[in-house]
Amino acid sequence: MVKIVRIHKFGGVEGLSVDEVDIGDPAPGEVNIAVEAIGINRGDILLRQNLYIESPEPPSRISYDAAGRVTAVGEGVTGFSVGDKVMTIPAFLQSEYGVCGEQVNVPAEALWPWPDTMSAAEAACVGVQYTTVYIGIDEVGAAKQGDRVLLPAATGGVGLAAVEVARELGLEVIATTRSAGKADLIREYGAQHVLVTNDEDLETRVREITNGEGVKTIFDPIAGKSVETSIACLARDGRLVLYGALDLEDPKLPIVEMIRKNATISAYTVFAYVGSKGLGYEQRKDLVQRSKDFLVPRLTDGRLKPKVSKVFDLENVAAAHTYLDEQNMSGKVVLRTVHGRNAT
Repeated sequence: MVKIVRIHKFGGVEGLSVDEVDIGDPAPGEVNIAVEAIGINRGDILLRQNLYIESPEPPSRISYDAAGRVTAVGEGVTGFSVGDKVMTIPAFLQSEYGVCGEQVNVPAEALWPWPDTMSAAEAACVGVQYTTVYIGIDEVGAAKQGDRVLLPAATGGVGLAAVEVARELGLEVIATTRSAGKADLIREYGAQHVLVTNDEDLETRVREITNGEGVKTIFDPIAGKSVETSIACLARDGRLVLYGALDLEDPKLPIVEMIRKNATISAYTVFAYVGSKGLGYEQRKDLVQRSKDFLVPRLTDGRLKPKVSKVFDLENVAAAHTYLDEQNMSGKVVLRTVHGRNAT
């Protein structure tokens, strides 16, 4: 029996429970890992609130991101051995394979090597953030070296990862934040331009920075009312990639301007690329390999550095969710298990 966090009632953190569960041996194609650290994403919060893209019946597993060591491999698995350090990518349903626990079985295609240069907590911040960002900007956003990219809401875990990855892709980065106090952090991560939207008009400043041309790619977690402004900031043949909906208001689309600019809007989910059989998506193995080849060496040598905001013990998962709910923070909240008490 091992400790596994499950959702017993949708809504507030009181619905979370640390249960003793027999997870069994890994099935064919699966790997068992002793988890040291778990990263909490906004998707975890939305699943807990029953507002996510999957709608499971409780009790439900939770979480995509973890780092740990292989303890067993299922039939047909190659490339992994007992003792290997691994980190997960989100190639499964949270409700089915959620990794928030001391020991879990996950599909082998959802594992990447955990670099020795990274702490467990840092490795638990990789999966959702960096795959979402790299595929979203490079593949879906079709950004090319030298292009200008606009990254709204750039202070969270995904936002900071987007700044780093865009920098590594050779893009000119324009990032936004509502807080002047976080502008320096975004610059440290590689943004050439940081706009404080509480103090500056976004469209005006983007036009100034780009000499009136606009940006080729916008990687946007907000949507809603901001879509109209985003279209105004796009260059000709520009792409607006929507990977979230922090503003759930239906956007007003300036159709004539979109046609004039030959603009594209893409509603993007990373699962369509990394794979999620529960959602009907097969993994695009060539693209996942390309993502791995780009990201893992840069994570290993420190060119990409996940930011850990705060670490909680697994038993304090409710407090960790509350912290994420209430804080306008930079970086990511992490849980550590009995296997990773030294995770920092």
